[in-house]
Amino acid sequence: MDFALTEDQTALKTAARTYLEDTYGLERIAALADDGQNDLSAWPELVRQGWLDPDLDLAELVLLAEEGGRALHPVPWFATAGLALPVYRAAGVEPPGPATLADGTGTCRASRRDGGWRLDGAVQAVLHADVATEIVVAARTPAGVALFGVDPTVASLSARAGVDPLRTTSDVALAGAEGRLLVGPPSATPLLTAIHSRATTLLAGEAIGVADRALAIAVEHAKTRAQFDRPIGSFQAVSQQLADGYAEVELARSLAYRAASGAAASTEAVACAAHAASRAAISVCETAIQVCGGMGVTWEFPLHRWFRRALWLEAELASGPLEAIAHSLFGEHS
Repeated sequence: MDFALTEDQTALKTAARTYLEDTYGLERIAALADDGQNDLSAWPELVRQGWLDPDLDLAELVLLAEEGGRALHPVPWFATAGLALPVYRAAGVEPPGPATLADGTGTCRASRRDGGWRLDGAVQAVLHADVATEIVVAARTPAGVALFGVDPTVASLSARAGVDPLRTTSDVALAGAEGRLLVGPPSATPLLTAIHSRATTLLAGEAIGVADRALAIAVEHAKTRAQFDRPIGSFQAVSQQLADGYAEVELARSLAYRAASGAAASTEAVACAAHAASRAAISVCETAIQVCGGMGVTWEFPLHRWFRRALWLEAELASGPLEAIAHSLFGEHS
């Protein structure tokens, strides 16, 4: 299978990297992370640059996710483009702004009251609910699962502590909250399945970007840090670790690109990409910290921020693909 990028894909990747490098230097990322804030002021520019363009296919979105992971892109793009946007597209409407998905198929119910839909229940650990303009909630109705748009101001949000301060999550409680119907039964259930596969593939791409940036930091350190009047990268014990990390990143990248391709996409392909990318992100970050020595474990040195994202991604990617494979093999009883 040919994994070479097309001319348009290369241009998209280059433009994304240039924008992110120009906008988010290490000091900017550190300031936002230390405050636990996302850069919502950048959202209009992101839309202008086409990061939410409906013509982008999954392979192109994976490239954007990869660059986002490389830069620790501090905006709720994944929650919007990866989770909520397919619902708005299916409904034939545009998202009102940054949005997210709360999958409450087992914990939320919707019923007709007062001439509209009212939602009751709770969903834990909803990504970027605190900065969303609207939360897309999956809830059960008498006819089956449906997807509703809910204004966050009519929900009760409780912030959760997490390993990555740029990936904020909240518990969302609904008590008679008004919702606008976006996608009803029976279409909502297969749409949710497709969203979960899409999101997993995008997170795999993001994990590759995290690993790639951590490796780049370690390589630069190995080139400039000298011991015994030689760069430490010239020593086999260091260079082989970095070479192994490079091989892990490239393997994971190939699997992610395969999962994102229309011809090869499958539950198994997505699961393989998720596993390889998650493992590469953790492994390469750990290697990078070791290569950088004592400096690598200090708060001032930036590596811990990519390691935190790798840990967050590992948790997100751990169970979803396995559950998807079990469902494909054993059906709804898995």
